[in-house]
Amino acid sequence: MRGLRRGRLPAQGNGAGRRHDLLSRLLAPLVSLAILATLLLLATGPSHAPGAASSGGTSSPPATSAAASGGAARDRPGTTPISFTGPVDPEPTELRAYYGKRVAWASCHDDAAFDCGSVQVPVDYRQPNGARTTIALRRLPAAGPGPRIGSLFINPGGPGGSGIDFARDAPTFFGDAVRARYDIVGFDPRGMGESDPVRCFTDADLDAMYAADPTPDTAAERAAAQRAPAERNRRCLASGGALAARMGTEFVARDLDVLRSAVGDERLNYYGVSYGTMIGAVYADFFTSRVGLMVLDSAVLPDALAEEKPSQQDIDASARGAADDFDNAFTDFVTDCGSSITCPLGADTPAVSRTLVAFLDRLDRQPLETGEASLPHLTEGWASAAIGLGLETREAWPDLVDALDTAVHQGDGAELALFAMSMVERNEDGTYAPTSFTRSHLLVTCSDWPPSPWDSAVPSHDVLANHPLWARIQPPSTDPCDGWTGVRRETLLVGAEVSTPVLVIGNDGDRTTPIEDTEALAGEIVRSRFVTVSAEGHGAYGTGNDCANAVVDDYLARFEAPEGDFRCGA
Repeated sequence: MRGLRRGRLPAQGNGAGRRHDLLSRLLAPLVSLAILATLLLLATGPSHAPGAASSGGTSSPPATSAAASGGAARDRPGTTPISFTGPVDPEPTELRAYYGKRVAWASCHDDAAFDCGSVQVPVDYRQPNGARTTIALRRLPAAGPGPRIGSLFINPGGPGGSGIDFARDAPTFFGDAVRARYDIVGFDPRGMGESDPVRCFTDADLDAMYAADPTPDTAAERAAAQRAPAERNRRCLASGGALAARMGTEFVARDLDVLRSAVGDERLNYYGVSYGTMIGAVYADFFTSRVGLMVLDSAVLPDALAEEKPSQQDIDASARGAADDFDNAFTDFVTDCGSSITCPLGADTPAVSRTLVAFLDRLDRQPLETGEASLPHLTEGWASAAIGLGLETREAWPDLVDALDTAVHQGDGAELALFAMSMVERNEDGTYAPTSFTRSHLLVTCSDWPPSPWDSAVPSHDVLANHPLWARIQPPSTDPCDGWTGVRRETLLVGAEVSTPVLVIGNDGDRTTPIEDTEALAGEIVRSRFVTVSAEGHGAYGTGNDCANAVVDDYLARFEAPEGDFRCGA
């Protein structure tokens, strides 16, 4: 069960939190969100700011007074000024065909407030003279006033989340001080979105994945479930070619350094959330001397060391933890439903759970008709996807309640089918969005996480029986990466001794990326600063906690880092 493994996100998780339209667009059922970033050379920026091209090896911070930064002075935990010292490593000569090729920016056709561009990178960095692929970029130019610091690359997580979409939301996501000083740049990572896309998973593949029986209970159903992932992955790699086999975070981190060079920055300034922290951590490991200001928000711990076969006791303990997290989220859903409206599902959590278990079991025997030509039947798989993804998206709870009411009490599957389709970016005609995160995130996941004995772990019957709704929504299943033979991640334990502090931040009530993993990643990056935020939800910055916002804004815009680890209150 990939969801039980350390470093992976829960099976129904999303990778960037529930803020702004971007983050609800990036939901997907098997893993979380992904990727980011890039920009142009720095005409007016200070010559020694992080990211600014410099003839020397020393950098120093800009003025940090409230007047100079355009913001008001505020009380906060003690901070230290950030300075940049020491030379950066030279750019690799064997890649001179790619490094230093400046982005040819032009106004985006859909919004003149943004600039669009593209950069070419090698498909395989070990064969730089071979095939190339194009990375699409979107830039929000620095708003001013005051001198420009450089480019801030951003990543919303995933894996597979669109940095282009994240950049569209930058005007409302990032604080005024950050938008004043940086060009904010998003990019769709290799093989995804508006970059040269890998579309090796067909609409039929994705339909079959979501419709699949999550609780196979006959020998034939179990055999079909066993075969499906390997057959799907083999077809994908055969049609997707070299790029499909090279979609992992190590390639994305190398692409990011080419993009840094393409915007003229000496050091990389970066904000990554959720799976975007993987990209930042691997970048820091590969390009330590080029790390400028880096914020890693709600971290995925990259560790993937060889694991021994787990005992049944270990499997059950991990499963109980995952089930408890799911049950807590479901309790919140029922409580919210019962307190905010007259809830047609009822206000008693165990009773609602039993109702939905019985409903899903009925669908297993007899799917409901939907009246939708492209999806005529609501199967147990589709309903499980709707409930699981809906629970992860609080803003969608009213729609989920209505759709469940219609399906459970009226026997009409149309509304819940449409809800499920919206959650996975499926159109009513049966096509999936061409830039869909759903099409690409498995390629990254299978690249980044080597096979493990946990992949075939199945909890005991008692665990499944004690958590019946969880066992149907997030059931133990065959390895979704079975049969995948692409290039796998080689750096399985990251660590970097950067010259300036990396800011690592997370919520102590985060159910998607536990605060323990965020703290562990901070411990693997020398001189990092770890900030715990007393808050629920996934993603600390930009979610309404004034302290968290101030810490990140001060770090990026004013070059002030916390003196040490500390906690932001609620």
